[in-house]
Amino acid sequence: MNEENFKLLRDVAERRMSVKDALLTMEGKILAEQNLLNEEGLTAAGEQQLAPYRADNAIIMAAGYSARCMPLSNIMPKGLFQVKGEILIEREIRQLKEAGIAEIILVTGFQAEKFEYLKEKYGVSIVVNKEFDKYNNMASLYAAQNHIKNSYILCSDNYYEENVFHKYVYAPYYSCVYSETYCDEFCVTNIDKNGCILDIHRGGERSWYTIGDCYFNASFSEKFCNFMNSEWTDYQVRNMLMDDFHIRHIKELPLKKQERPQGSILEFDTLEEIKEFDPDFQDFINKNLDKENTVNQVFFKYSDVKSYHSVPTEQLGGRLHLNENLFRPSPKCLEVLKNITMEDLYLYDLGHSDELLDTLANFTGISANNIFVHNGSAEVIKSIFSILLNEGDHILIPEPGWSYYQSVANEKFAKCITYEVCESAWSYEYNIDDILKKAKEHKPKMIILTSPQMPTGCVISDGDIERIIMQNENSVIMIDEAYWGYGTDDNIFEKKIITQYSNVVITRTFSKFYGLANIRIGYGLCSYPLRRTIGLDLPLFRASGISRKIAIAAINDADYYRELKQKTNEIRNWFIKELNGLSDVKAFQSQSNYVFVRLLHADADKIRAYMEENGILIRLFRDKDALRLRITIGPRDLMERVLYQLKRALNQ
Repeated sequence: MNEENFKLLRDVAERRMSVKDALLTMEGKILAEQNLLNEEGLTAAGEQQLAPYRADNAIIMAAGYSARCMPLSNIMPKGLFQVKGEILIEREIRQLKEAGIAEIILVTGFQAEKFEYLKEKYGVSIVVNKEFDKYNNMASLYAAQNHIKNSYILCSDNYYEENVFHKYVYAPYYSCVYSETYCDEFCVTNIDKNGCILDIHRGGERSWYTIGDCYFNASFSEKFCNFMNSEWTDYQVRNMLMDDFHIRHIKELPLKKQERPQGSILEFDTLEEIKEFDPDFQDFINKNLDKENTVNQVFFKYSDVKSYHSVPTEQLGGRLHLNENLFRPSPKCLEVLKNITMEDLYLYDLGHSDELLDTLANFTGISANNIFVHNGSAEVIKSIFSILLNEGDHILIPEPGWSYYQSVANEKFAKCITYEVCESAWSYEYNIDDILKKAKEHKPKMIILTSPQMPTGCVISDGDIERIIMQNENSVIMIDEAYWGYGTDDNIFEKKIITQYSNVVITRTFSKFYGLANIRIGYGLCSYPLRRTIGLDLPLFRASGISRKIAIAAINDADYYRELKQKTNEIRNWFIKELNGLSDVKAFQSQSNYVFVRLLHADADKIRAYMEENGILIRLFRDKDALRLRITIGPRDLMERVLYQLKRALNQ
């Protein structure tokens, strides 16, 4: 049945058009001749023609926690907000029921119990997504997959000005609304001759973007669920939005673009957006929140702050995206575990002496009074930020650089100002003039220097560091040496600056050079007054005693790490030379265990995806307007495989 004939039969069946008016149309006359329609309405043959298009149900995703709607979302899911006198999810359920959709399945998660009343009030079924706090809405579809047939796929917090639902639906579709101005949505950039979406990109202007109701028919649902189940072991899939998963399989899962009038479907991201649409919504907020409740005000303050986290992976090999030491730590580190006693497990480490601190002092030639130990350098940095930064303080950070600095600064409501680390002929270089200029302008509480710099691998000279210190005596200068060990490994300059200047702190870790990422030991070097101040934010008890013993074993096996350093640097230099022998590839010199790579005429994200499909994980960083690859250096056989797959990816 063609779409025009379908629509007429549907409109008659749903009583959106009278039989009399339908029979006056050309399509109606054709349907009458085919004995699908008569003066009484649909014939038995007409009903049979329409039956395959009947919607089985609607699946409403209502599991998520809406952080941007805090503090109200702390006490109720967004789908239960009352807008213009109606509870959002109840309005959606009512519209579905009016359209003839009898079976409605809610997928709940956050405060699931608050949706229970809907079972009795509307006869809905409830599926609980127990992983709502771990993954995105693909986890809700995974939980509800046994119900996905001819199904509407909806979100609980959309507001439809008019009822857009039908009892009968011709083909799978996604509703789209046009935007003349730029919007950060999933924008349709291409459709085929049948109106099916061929390409979608995040963000655009003068384009149609997906919003609101989406419909799967039975064959589409089967394909969708097959893809979902076959890929479910991939964390990235579990953590996807449905939209991203659809884009991943857009050719195999065609959805028609269903155009809707501008403003006909609303999606509220914040409380302010709802109040703009419904001024009375403030009354609803007031009824449900005590405006003087200090706890809620704290929640609201942190509503836009996002915690930093690395992307989880179950993959053990080919992990070139985290800069782990793939040559592995000294075997003597593992030997430590064979001598662990029961006392090491159940007693606090409360002795007067600290063997790790003493070992570090002997190794670095720096007094133990100038060293503090923590649970990894990320925690060292967090404690420094926590104790030294206040709301409104300025902090200078490198760009490109580690986004963790920005994330932790956001938690303190400090403002990050970026300075340039610039591409030169064969390496990156710190723009010292840019640092000094911005420091003079913004008078930062803190200036972050990273050497070797992540992700570029460049270093900042001792002279430039001291120049920055001397010209910024009112700023704390934090030097992140997470990748210390691959270059100069003495501590002469470090000892000089922390004893000569009271505003300098150096951070290090056992995760990188020593290959002990999972024991979580880091340390800092600084003047005694600064050490005492930072110490106010250190843990009550020392970092794991077992981890500390492993760290000591690593420090003491100098021969192993001398050889590891030589091996890493040799392979890194070979790998850089091989990359620079490829056309349209530029690999920059590095003083660490990774290489920063620019692709001249290739899509870096597609290259990353291709490598991942072939078991190799690499990471992307943005430098100004372009994406770059950062590739960790591992053993020679692994890097040869990386080179082989990269060549294949570039030739795709």
